[in-house]
Amino acid sequence: MKGSVLIGQSGGPTSVINASLAGIIEEALQNPLVTNVYGLLNGIDGLLEHRIIDLAVESKETLSLLKTTPSSILGSSRFKLDDYKINDKVYKKIVEIFTKLDIKFFFFIGGNDSMDTCNKISQYFKNIAFECNVIGVPKTIDNDLVYTDHAPGYGSSIKYIATTIAEIYQDIECYKKGKVTIVEIMGRDAGWLTAGSKLASLSNNGPDLIYLPEIPFDLEDFLHKVKIIYEKKGHALIALSEGIKDKNKNYILTYRQFNSCDNFGHLQLGGVGQVIAEAINKKLNLPIRSIELNIPQRCSSHIASLTDINEAYHCGKKALQYATLNFTGKMVSIKRVSTYPYKVKYELVDLSSVANKVKAVPMHFISSDGCNITNDFIEYALPLIQKEPKIVYTNGMPTFAKLKKQKINL
Repeated sequence: MKGSVLIGQSGGPTSVINASLAGIIEEALQNPLVTNVYGLLNGIDGLLEHRIIDLAVESKETLSLLKTTPSSILGSSRFKLDDYKINDKVYKKIVEIFTKLDIKFFFFIGGNDSMDTCNKISQYFKNIAFECNVIGVPKTIDNDLVYTDHAPGYGSSIKYIATTIAEIYQDIECYKKGKVTIVEIMGRDAGWLTAGSKLASLSNNGPDLIYLPEIPFDLEDFLHKVKIIYEKKGHALIALSEGIKDKNKNYILTYRQFNSCDNFGHLQLGGVGQVIAEAINKKLNLPIRSIELNIPQRCSSHIASLTDINEAYHCGKKALQYATLNFTGKMVSIKRVSTYPYKVKYELVDLSSVANKVKAVPMHFISSDGCNITNDFIEYALPLIQKEPKIVYTNGMPTFAKLKKQKINL
C-alpha cells in the first residue's frame, strides 16, 4: 500500500513528544511507500476544521530541533470521539478528508484517551473496509499506559521533579526552624510521577513522606507523622499526588467547595497541596508552604533525559516502519530487555488492549507503611533519567523549532 502520512498529537504535552514526531517524519521522508507527509493541527478538532499542514517542507535543522523542543508543536486537543455505532457523523467526515488526501498511514501520538480515539478510528476503518493503517505512538508523563514498560515523557518529567525536590530540600534545610513544605505533583489515578520524587534521595535530598493515589490517604495519620518529623528536624518536606484519595475513594481535592470537570468528565485536579497545607496549619499550627509543580514538570526540556528523547524518537521511527509493513490497530510498546545494562526493544500491542486502561504503581514500589517509595522503584526508574541532550542556545536562551505550517488545500 502506498500513500500519504498524517500525524496528530493529542492530550497533555511533554518534553519529548516532538521527538516522536521527528522520528515519524524522518522515517517517512525516506520510505518509498510514502508520497506525502502531513501534520494535523490540534488533533481531531483540527482535522474537522481542515487544519492540515505539509511537514515535508520543513528543514533538517527544524527536524533536529524538534527533539529538544517541548510541548506539542502540532497543537493538542481533548476531543471526545463518540462510538461510531452510536454516532458516525465525525467518522464519515474523517474518511472524506482521508480520501481526498490519499491518507494511508495515520499516526496519533498521545496517552490513554488518545489511544482510545486512535482505537475507535481504527475499528471504524476496519468495519467499512477503508484502507488506512492506524498506529498509536505512546506519550504520557503519567506513565500509566498499560503494556509498555514506560511511556516516553516520563523519564524527563521525573528527572525534573527529582531535581526540583532536591533543590527545594536544600532551601528549607538552611533554616533552624523552617516550614512544612507540601509539593503537589501531577498524577490523577496513578502515582508514577510522585514516586519519581524519591530519586532525590540519591543525593540525600528526598522527601520525608511520599503519598500516591494507590494508597488511601488518612489525614489524621498523616498529621501525626508530620508532627513527629517537624519536632525532630524543624522542617518537613512532603511530596503528594494531585489525585490522592481517602478510604472511600473520594479525591481529597473534593474536600474544598469549588471543583469542575473536563470534556471527558474527569475532575480537574490541582490544588490538593493547599487543602493539605491548610489542614496542617489549622490542626498543628505549624508554618506551611504549598508548591504546585504544575506545567513545568511536563515541559521542562532544559533538563530532559537524553534516554527519554532517544526512546521517543525511536517510537516514532518504529511506528512508521510498522505501518508501512501493513500493521494497523496497534500501539508501539517499549519492552525492557535488561536493566543492567539498560536495554529496550520496540514491539506492538493492540490499541483495544491499551485504550482507557490505567497502569497503577505496583505495590512492591510502595513502602509497607504507604508513605514512601522502595529501592525497587529506584532500580526501575534510574535508567530512564540518564544523560542530557545537547541543547542549541541563542542569546543565552534555548532555541526551539518553529514550523512553517504550510497549509494543505482540500
